Amino acid sequence: MMNAGRSLPVLVCVCMFLLWSVQSCGKKGDPRPPEMAPPSAISDLRATLVESGIYLRWSIPDAKAGIQSYKIQRNEQDEEGSSCVDCPREFVMLADISVNAPALKKEEANSAGYLDLQVKAGYRYAYQIIACDMARHCSEASNIEEIIVSTKGPQEREGVRTTNK
Repeated sequence: MMNAGRSLPVLVCVCMFLLWSVQSCGKKGDPRPPEMAPPSAISDLRATLVESGIYLRWSIPDAKAGIQSYKIQRNEQDEEGSSCVDCPREFVMLADISVNAPALKKEEANSAGYLDLQVKAGYRYAYQIIACDMARHCSEASNIEEIIVSTKGPQEREGVRTTNK
């Protein structure tokens, strides 16, 4: 009888250890179900210099992807101070805009546009866009579109350069 009283705490400890060690087993993986692929990346971002700012235009990726918003990111460099044009850029969020927002222009059934009014003469701007679906799964960043707003008059403004990531 004395041995049964001593073995009970040992048996409880062994059982608790086994339960603790079994509960953490399992395969780690992406929590998103496999059928929920993120939206396709935008590949045809274009920037145009207009009188009031820089107009961005892109084709909407797969309509079945259920895109709900676009994250428009921008990099701004002073034309005078940018000595390394090909260095990696740090993009900041310019807008996280819903597909139903008035600032997002729907031009055709499969294209959208956005006007950046916050540009300054003498700066080089680079843009990229990320598409996000209803569950906030986001695509890879789009191609990078670069444009220079020179200090010259509007009729002499410099052009645009497109680069891939």
